[in-house]
Amino acid sequence: MGMIDGKELDPVEAPDVQRRVVVKVTDAARRERALKERPGERRAGEREDDVGRDMVDAFAYLGDVIAEYQDRVSAEAYLEPMVGRDEQERLGRGRRARFDGYAAITVRDEASAAELAKELDARDDVETAYVEGGPTPPPGPPPVNAGDDPRSGNQGYLDAAPDGIDARWAWGATDGTGIGFVDLEQGWTLNHEDLAAAGITIISGVSQAYHGHGTAVLGEVVAVDNAKGGVGIAPAASARVVSQFRTSSTYSTAAAIISAADAMSPGDVLLLEAQTTAAGSSTTYLPVEVEQAVFDAIRDAVDAGIVVVEAAGNGDNDLDDWTDASGRHLLKVGDADYRDSGAIMVGAGSSAAPHSRLSFSNHGSRIDCYAWGQNVDTTGDGWTGTSTTAYTGSFGGTSGASPIVTGAAVLLQSWQRARSGNPFSPGTVRTWLSSSLNTPSADPATDRIGVMPDLKAIFERIEWNDRFRIDDRYVYWALILFGIINDAPGLIWVPGKGPVPVDPDWRDVAARGRRELVASIAREARAFDGRLTPKQLDRIAEKAFKTLGR
Repeated sequence: MGMIDGKELDPVEAPDVQRRVVVKVTDAARRERALKERPGERRAGEREDDVGRDMVDAFAYLGDVIAEYQDRVSAEAYLEPMVGRDEQERLGRGRRARFDGYAAITVRDEASAAELAKELDARDDVETAYVEGGPTPPPGPPPVNAGDDPRSGNQGYLDAAPDGIDARWAWGATDGTGIGFVDLEQGWTLNHEDLAAAGITIISGVSQAYHGHGTAVLGEVVAVDNAKGGVGIAPAASARVVSQFRTSSTYSTAAAIISAADAMSPGDVLLLEAQTTAAGSSTTYLPVEVEQAVFDAIRDAVDAGIVVVEAAGNGDNDLDDWTDASGRHLLKVGDADYRDSGAIMVGAGSSAAPHSRLSFSNHGSRIDCYAWGQNVDTTGDGWTGTSTTAYTGSFGGTSGASPIVTGAAVLLQSWQRARSGNPFSPGTVRTWLSSSLNTPSADPATDRIGVMPDLKAIFERIEWNDRFRIDDRYVYWALILFGIINDAPGLIWVPGKGPVPVDPDWRDVAARGRRELVASIAREARAFDGRLTPKQLDRIAEKAFKTLGR
């Protein structure tokens, strides 16, 4: 849910959305059905390596099953695949197979949906069945020239650590160029005066609710660097949006993620500005990945190379304590039931340093990062307004924090792509943004919301690491010199000669020689500044050997 002036806002009246039961059929049941229905030989044109060809999909499997419940469900109930027909045609066979086990059953009302989900979930051939979450308020090249953006001075989250993420420093190296960014939620005002020039388009779905909220989120990440309003953290990123409202009367977070991931490229960043509730739970708002289909959709996107940033939600829940309807601690890192979606999960901290966890923020070991959850200056009114000239200085919640971390991820990917030709993997991005290099909260042991990214510290550490990154052959050579590897009767790499057999007595009779050789190499290396290339290392070592020989 969004926050304005630190207060929760009343949710708007949600449209009448048909309730759906999401069902995942076990692979064993789908395979057994396929063996009964298929002839022994392959179908004409079917390849030997077709993924999932030995299992019927859940849509076909559940056709008979749902007939058993038809009378108590409704004559109007209908079954559909989890992945829409358009996405099925575009997704590769391997990726589509991940969702073949899912189907959705639309029923007349929530009570019928809950009854059906309970009965299906008890079946041995069903892995999970639950009522899909309905509309929920959202949780809450040339350097960038922010000087002509009149509200930029209010954007303290752009400042140096420990106050902000130091985007202003990072702009000297990158502005988001070359990276795609997608915001997933329910509505936006894309023609806002500080967003229109960004050319933001909608991938799929309907812009239907909480337009001011979506507008505020976009402003934090990609507000245009012009003479109006503020400036986004990554203003040159290529931005698009995708809606949880698939049509005016259908709503699905999982389907929106699948659609977005299908349209994105490895290295791009997807922001999940959403939260949900869970049946059978006494808690309030939770991260959307507690729904199985949403979890699988996130995992699919991450496996495809897409960085996913997920709002932790404004439920004031200890996620380590939360359990699903089956009593599993799915969000407690280290627990036997813990599962990792690969998303970067974001909590909310105070705007003033040292940053303390805000009372509404979900928290726990699953949270990777935090950012400002109050006093965020951005476009729109932060909730339901559609004005094209409105701004707010009091946006917040995990909704306000998540775009800040998203912007940091976009700048990191843009910088990495420009310098190396390829972006980081999603796992590497999460590692850097959540590492101890970054700004801790005021009391990490009790806040439990991770760290706030510090782009200057991250960029400089990466460059420092690269300075000393050398070819594997030199790593082994150094280990042999220091006696860490038992080199008898192994090999040593000699510059200009390659691998040479090592004297079995090397360890006993040449300890002094190894020390002198290492010292000689160190003296020669001091003459070089910056990253050492393999060619430079060869020259250094060759000169050191000659010096030692004299």
